[in-house]
Amino acid sequence: MVEDEYLIALELDTVLRAAGYQVLGPARDVNDALAMLRAERPDAAILDVNLGGQWVTPVAEVLRAASVPFILASGYSAADVQAAPALRDAVNVGKSWRPEFLLKVLSGALSRA
Repeated sequence: MVEDEYLIALELDTVLRAAGYQVLGPARDVNDALAMLRAERPDAAILDVNLGGQWVTPVAEVLRAASVPFILASGYSAADVQAAPALRDAVNVGKSWRPEFLLKVLSGALSRA
């Protein structure tokens, strides 16, 4: 999980663990996320697009190269994300996601991997 806002990261962690997932992170910035990926390969990832003013694009590129599926949990619109090719095809559940929807999208990403 890559999320720089503590309360959102805590909520994501709670929802994912309650659904039976093991959670890596949260990574709060791109450098932390890349270090986490060097140490362990996740089955999937949830990414915020903007981490303290830095886009998560380098993380998405590493995930794509490793064939790790990921989804976005961001307030950015599809039009905003289109500028970043590594993010372009990722499903964005939004920043005020419903747990059921987030888990359904994550499950779908895992099943397509």
